[in-house]
Amino acid sequence: MFRYYLAVGAFWLASGLNTPVLAAPPSETDRRALEQLAADNDAAWNAKDVATIASQYADAGSVRVSPQSPVIVGRQPVTGFFNEAFSRRRGTHRHITNLDHIELISPDMAFADAAVRVEREEPDGTWVLVRTFRSVTIAVREGLAWKLRAVRAIPL
Repeated sequence: MFRYYLAVGAFWLASGLNTPVLAAPPSETDRRALEQLAADNDAAWNAKDVATIASQYADAGSVRVSPQSPVIVGRQPVTGFFNEAFSRRRGTHRHITNLDHIELISPDMAFADAAVRVEREEPDGTWVLVRTFRSVTIAVREGLAWKLRAVRAIPL
């Protein structure tokens, strides 16, 4: 657990976000929109829908899938990353995100952390756990929509 909090702190410092911390709960409308973003991201991941996943990222959005992997920055590199990752994936998988906490850092920036699991469907129709991780995410409001600005996955 210490490793998780250490990673969250490092993520925050490395993100370069020096916005004063508001640390307020989101409005009901924003909470629902952020929950929908997570659900839509799961659905796109499950369908290997790279275009939808890429559209969920801010222009300067970034993703890092483990502390050992590089930070992928920008919509084009994020698109390439998911194209490559999905081309290697065999069988049917599902990505399940359970948001644990959402708070506003500013009116147009939210911090969310979640428990995520990836499961693979077996020939008999059962699902087998492939991996679990913690996800810490900064989302930003662009126009009327929330977009992923920084997503960090921390394998457990």
